[in-house]
Amino acid sequence: MIMSPAETQQLDPGALALLETYQRGEHTAVLAEVDQQSKAGPLPPDVLGLAAASLLALERYYEAVKAARHAVAQSPRKAWLHHVLGRAELSRGDRAKALEAVQTACRLMPGHPDYQATLAACQRESGDPAAAAATARGALAGAPGHAGLLHELGLALAAQGDDAGALDQFRKAQAADPKAPDAYLAEAALHRKAGRATDARRALQRVLQEVPDLLEAEERLAETVGPSALLHRLLVHLIHLSRLTVTGWLIVAFLYYLFFRLLEFLWEHFPVLLPVSRVLLAVTALWILGGAVTGRFIRAALRRI
Repeated sequence: MIMSPAETQQLDPGALALLETYQRGEHTAVLAEVDQQSKAGPLPPDVLGLAAASLLALERYYEAVKAARHAVAQSPRKAWLHHVLGRAELSRGDRAKALEAVQTACRLMPGHPDYQATLAACQRESGDPAAAAATARGALAGAPGHAGLLHELGLALAAQGDDAGALDQFRKAQAADPKAPDAYLAEAALHRKAGRATDARRALQRVLQEVPDLLEAEERLAETVGPSALLHRLLVHLIHLSRLTVTGWLIVAFLYYLFFRLLEFLWEHFPVLLPVSRVLLAVTALWILGGAVTGRFIRAALRRI
C-alpha cells in the first residue's frame, strides 16, 4: 500500500476517486484524470502524489520523482508522499535520496509496516543488508504476518549469505500473501544462483498457479531449460509471440503488409527475385503463426515439466 488507512481518511476529497482508480490498477486512467484536473488550476498535493504513484507503477520513474517532489514541497508533513518519493528515487537508482525520503516517512508515521519494508529495501540497496535485516525484524515484531517485511528480510539475509534463512522468509511471505509474486521470484533467483534449476522451476510454477499471466515468471521459467543462452532467447521470443493481443496482431499484420508491398516493388524492378520473395513471405508467415502456436505449447509445457 502507498499509504496507511489513517492517511486515506485524510485525503483531499478530489483524490478519493483517484485512489480507487489507482487501487484497481488503472494507472493510465489516473493520469488522464489528473491531466484534466490540471487544466482547472494547480493540483493539490494528494492528487500529485497519486499521479506520482501511477507513474511509478508505469515505470516512468523520472516523471514520478518530479511529481512526488512537487507534492512533498506542498505538503511536507504527509508521510505517504515521502514514501512515494522514496520508492520513485529507489527505482530511479538514487539510493541516497530514496533512503532520506523513506526515513522521513518513517519518522512521520512510525511503525507503519509498508514504510518499514521500503526502508529495509533502501538500506539493502545502499549496501547495508545488516541494517535492512534489523529494520525488517523490528517491524515484524509489530506486524508478524506482513508479506513485504518477510520478503525484505529474506532479501537481506540472502545478501548476507544466509540462503537457508532467506528461503525460510520467502516461504513465509508466500504463505502470508500467495498472490504477491515477489517472494516466489526471489526464491527462484536464490535457487538459480545456487545452481538448483529444478527448485527454481518449482517456485516459478507455484507463482504461475497463483498469478497465471505473469510474464516475468514465464520468462524466468524459460531460462531454467538447459544451459544455452540462445535457447533461452528463442523460448522467450516464442512466449512473447504467443501472448500477442488483438492490437499486437493488428500491428504484426500491418508490418507484414508493408513487407509484402516492399517485395512487390522489388518484383516489378527485379523479376528474378520473385521465387526468393515468395519463400521469404511463406517463411515469415510460418514463423509468426507457427511461433505463436508453438509458444502456447511451450508455456503449457513449462508449467508441468
